[in-house]
Amino acid sequence: MAMITPFRAALADLSDIISFDNFYGTAKRKFPLYLSDGIYEQIEKEALYIYRVKRTHRSHTGIIAGASVLDSLDGKIKKHENTLAAKELKLMRLFEERNAMIKPVLLTYPNVLEIDALLNRITSSTKPTFVIPFQEEEHIFWQIEEPIQIETIQKAFAEHVLESYICDGHHRVKTSEILYEKYKNDPDKTISAAYSSMMVAYFPASEIEIHNYNRLIVDAKGIVKDEFLSKLEAFYTIEETPTVYKPITKHQMGMVIGKQWYKLTLRATHLPKSSEPTNKSLDVHFLNEYVLRGILGIADVRTEPNIKYIEGPKGGGALERKIREHKAELAFNLYPVALEDLMKISDEGDTLPPKSTWIEPRMRNGFITQLYFDEN
Repeated sequence: MAMITPFRAALADLSDIISFDNFYGTAKRKFPLYLSDGIYEQIEKEALYIYRVKRTHRSHTGIIAGASVLDSLDGKIKKHENTLAAKELKLMRLFEERNAMIKPVLLTYPNVLEIDALLNRITSSTKPTFVIPFQEEEHIFWQIEEPIQIETIQKAFAEHVLESYICDGHHRVKTSEILYEKYKNDPDKTISAAYSSMMVAYFPASEIEIHNYNRLIVDAKGIVKDEFLSKLEAFYTIEETPTVYKPITKHQMGMVIGKQWYKLTLRATHLPKSSEPTNKSLDVHFLNEYVLRGILGIADVRTEPNIKYIEGPKGGGALERKIREHKAELAFNLYPVALEDLMKISDEGDTLPPKSTWIEPRMRNGFITQLYFDEN
């Protein structure tokens, strides 16, 4: 069960902010300075926050709360990505330097009718506490301090959300685990308590949008186009298309070389068997195995500097532009990973290949922050 807790957030004084884009765009780097200058102040009461991200074509509504680090260590918060030790150490230094977690971990869970109705009832009957316009989005917050409302929300999560899944923030979760293990036996219980909780944003599955994460190959290692296409035909059927090809189903992808787009469809002989783990059925897996490793000889896609990544919402035109500007020689437009597959992979204890998903809503630095130790 999900044991969520209210917390005393530190919030920026919005009346002093002239440019929200500039201020929050620099919060990642300047948070300690902003905190010491008194721009951020810790609220008096513990609270939960209903959080709505309003974009041009849709909105996403969830709730920001504290979550126990033990839920992650016990497997109730499920992972699908490996973390890097160097990044863990860097984040640990930043967490301690900031005395804060300045961006929540994005979690999802299967929709619960009772929670959906509860959040809808509060947001439709209560004015937002504050609104942050940022980069063509509106970030809307309802600060929930009323004990009965907090208890009702907590009870709904405890009864209905048995487990959750990380969408974004694996390194923040891992760093929280490291800090908890480091200080859990500290004789000063204030310190051990501070690192036993982490700030998370729970969004139900219906509020999560997964986009593809596309690949650019900067240098095709001198491979001749006809030779490359001939090798590729062993794995995919290849059709020329007059414009950008955006895949419409699993096991298809678009590819552009020079000025030409192609539709690639995985051959039936290479389709995954039902007995295969879910992470072996993803299009990014076949691209990595058959094309990047098999044809282009890229041994480790995780560390290969020759591969660049472009988030799916930028569209195939962004890939085409990089080719036209001679910043890449080859590009692939992938079909997005389904949320159901992400959950299955987490349940199976497996991992996604790196840079497999671009997930909305995006969590931002500095909108709501969790201080480890009170300022007053």
